[in-house]
Amino acid sequence: MTWIKFALWLFGIYTTYYAALILWDYLRLNRGETANDKHELTFVEDIEPVRSHFEEVAGSGKESPVTFSGGVSLKQLFNLAREESVEYIKSVSF
Repeated sequence: MTWIKFALWLFGIYTTYYAALILWDYLRLNRGETANDKHELTFVEDIEPVRSHFEEVAGSGKESPVTFSGGVSLKQLFNLAREESVEYIKSVSF
């Protein structure tokens, strides 16, 4: 048996298999569809919002010693590495 014959047999078997699956799904779908036959999930949750600890701290007027800058650019990252503000483990070429 050559590779071409093997590939053709394999292609034929897969085609037959998937065609049978599609036909089976099609026949199951047309079997008789009623209103009770539909499966629909519904979720009802009674959740009341709670006040978070962060809102209490921020609303009390206390300032945090940590400031958030939202990130730095690549150039600023290299400047921070030069000033040894950040710790890096491999050598960085400037």
